[in-house]
Amino acid sequence: MRVAAARGTAFRCYGRVDVDFAGGLVGVVGPNGAGKTSLIELIHFGCAGYSPRTATESQVVRFGSDVTRVEIDTVLRGGPVTTEVGFRPGEPKRVTVGGAPERSVAALLARFPVLVFTPDRLRLVQGPPALRRAWLDRALIRLWPALADVPAAYGRALVQRNHLLRRIRAGAASADGLDAWDGVLASAGAELVAARERLCSRLLPRLGVRLAELGGAPGEAPLKLAANHGGSELLAALSSGRRRDIDRGSTGLGPHLDDVELREDGRDIRRFGSQGEQRRMLLGLILAEADLLSEERDELPLLLLDDVTGEFDAERRGLLLDAVARFDQAILTSTDEADLGGRATAVVRVSDGVARAA
Repeated sequence: MRVAAARGTAFRCYGRVDVDFAGGLVGVVGPNGAGKTSLIELIHFGCAGYSPRTATESQVVRFGSDVTRVEIDTVLRGGPVTTEVGFRPGEPKRVTVGGAPERSVAALLARFPVLVFTPDRLRLVQGPPALRRAWLDRALIRLWPALADVPAAYGRALVQRNHLLRRIRAGAASADGLDAWDGVLASAGAELVAARERLCSRLLPRLGVRLAELGGAPGEAPLKLAANHGGSELLAALSSGRRRDIDRGSTGLGPHLDDVELREDGRDIRRFGSQGEQRRMLLGLILAEADLLSEERDELPLLLLDDVTGEFDAERRGLLLDAVARFDQAILTSTDEADLGGRATAVVRVSDGVARAA
């Protein structure tokens, strides 16, 4: 997949943007604060339907404006497709694909394989388990659209069981009602854990290859699902922990508490890795997922890479550029064109909220 053109109005610092993109390695070059990151965000917003930078999406609407609109011309294996996303804070997004309304924003994940690196996303490696679970479940949807409802089904069952736990604690319901919800939650949890384990097992060898390619020492198990409880054991665990769950009004066991262990040469990279090593791990995860996506869907994903060369010396920067240059398109931001090592096939220059193909 690649982007042929991106257009938008009232998005972040852009009053209006209309820029064409070539294939290959495309550099987006300009000074700090010029709008490079916002251009990456705009492309992702138009392809995936959400911002990779913030959960408070009203922030993407230009100050003083009520609504933003993004339009992206993409080229997929099956041919060219245009997506449009209109967003007014407080209202549902309006999404069209090829001129036809899309049934949901979430469906874009399965249609358009887009992977993004931003410095903020280092929290995937550094931050709490919830961020890694969210990454796993989004990757599941990108890779295997048929599994799109698996994380949602578990989430719905968990909400219902927690609601019942609070009612029991308040004396408004009988604990006998938990029998049915324990079964529903255990069944949905087993399916979710199986999907996550399948994903991790497929990513593991690819992550090892990519980490080594980027100059790392992956060791035997750079990635492992740390499942809280799953499969047949969850039903028994829910039953044995029922009294505790009632007392606190929430479910204390299950895949909503899973984590992903990330290691390099046996070291927990979250606790003991340097900033550069953590950045390499995140890039390795992105490239490993890209490899798996291309195998499963017969389509190389679009790579959006914001300030990706920071923390890397010249040698490791060259290894990264060599790795991403093999994709149909990788759009990479930098303050200095020299950081692209002469590998860019095209450059987009950004200055004061104006983006132009050079």
